[in-house]
Amino acid sequence: MENKHDALQKTKKLEQHEVKQVLGFLKHYGKMIVIGVVAATLVILASKGAARWKADKTAQAEELLIAAQSPQQLEELIERYKSTPVAPVALLNLAKTHFNEGDYFLARAQYERFLKRYKTRELAPLADYGLACCTEADGAFGEAVELFKTFIATQDGHYLQSPATLALARSLEQANRADEARIVLEDFLTATPGSLWSSQAEAALQKIAR
Repeated sequence: MENKHDALQKTKKLEQHEVKQVLGFLKHYGKMIVIGVVAATLVILASKGAARWKADKTAQAEELLIAAQSPQQLEELIERYKSTPVAPVALLNLAKTHFNEGDYFLARAQYERFLKRYKTRELAPLADYGLACCTEADGAFGEAVELFKTFIATQDGHYLQSPATLALARSLEQANRADEARIVLEDFLTATPGSLWSSQAEAALQKIAR
């Protein structure tokens, strides 16, 4: 039977053997372990640095967007900061600038450019609406009617749904479809009593009645 002294000796030898194994492992692989830790640390620091750089670049783009006074400045911002969330906003702003200046051809081109680049973005409905407005402004009222109808049907609850409805009625009237325009306006007033757009709808309805 093994006595207490022998058991302690075996335990001590086992511990010494385990220590030698650990030391041997560290001797052979310790450098790799250190390199791995350093590499992991560098990845973390690089990730933080990239996030900080991206945030700084976005902040710069936001400042330029606020300061932009011309289509040229907006264009430069769009291309220089295309990887930031500011670029699609600047592109919509560029399209709207052209529209407000009466250049519907360039406005349409920028809205189409937006949809090509950012079709899946949440701002895409603004470009769809903008294209419909360009079509109306070009005098293609029949086509505009279809575009506004599609927008209204697919963007339920969107904040542009009300102005799109009024634009639909306006396009119907211009397309010599006054009866349809009146129905659209009456339905709108019934569905949204007292809305911010009610006065405009009522004015449009009175115009058709004259």
